[in-house]
Amino acid sequence: MSLSRLVWITPRRVTAAAVLVAVFASGWYLGQPVRLPACDAPMKTVRYSDYLAADGVGDCDEKPRLLAWLTGNLR
Repeated sequence: MSLSRLVWITPRRVTAAAVLVAVFASGWYLGQPVRLPACDAPMKTVRYSDYLAADGVGDCDEKPRLLAWLTGNLR
């Protein structure tokens, strides 16, 4: 690998790429839903027929992590 191929990798570009990765990763993490402790019970499987089944959906209120943190749920 010649040195001329690596000239475009500058500290400023590496920093910019790291910032972009950090922004996307933190956005993904903060957008994940937070489950309340009461919702940790296992879900029931609903069977519609011999070949069709689905996991039951509970009445738990899931909200994005950032919104949960802002409203006081620091879980």
